[in-house]
Amino acid sequence: MNHIVVIGFMGSGKTRVGKRLSSDLGLTFVDVDKVIVRKMNMPVKEIFQRFGEPYYRALETMTVKALIEDKEKKVISLGAGLPIQEQNEKYIKQLGTVVYLKGSAETFRKRLEGNNNPLLEGDNQEEKIKKLLKQRDPIYHKFADIEVVTGVKPFEELIKEIESKLP
Repeated sequence: MNHIVVIGFMGSGKTRVGKRLSSDLGLTFVDVDKVIVRKMNMPVKEIFQRFGEPYYRALETMTVKALIEDKEKKVISLGAGLPIQEQNEKYIKQLGTVVYLKGSAETFRKRLEGNNNPLLEGDNQEEKIKKLLKQRDPIYHKFADIEVVTGVKPFEELIKEIESKLP
């Protein structure tokens, strides 16, 4: 199945872009994090606290495997940590066309202010963002069929750029 898969760092706009693409293209939108939250009936932060990050990552993998089997073409937003998990590499490639929303640490710092992401808790959020971005950017880039920069142009232009690059 050739879904459209949106990946990127926390705060890159995966959900907003994914919803808009699904609307423009007449496709169903699926946010993997929201599927897990519904299934577990608790917020991501609570899943992390009660069961740990490895458990959450396993839930992500199960969700992606199920989406590969889905015959209805969709726009899928992946959690920021999902592509980082080595076991997911083969599944992401099977899902379809991958759109990477690339951005700067400064863009993400502004967008994530006040965010309660468990990976950014504590002091020096900016340093944590820079460190995670440095680690994750090459991995996201490896998956990308389409790469666009978020946070530098109006949303409408970003959407037009992505849609013009879709197969």
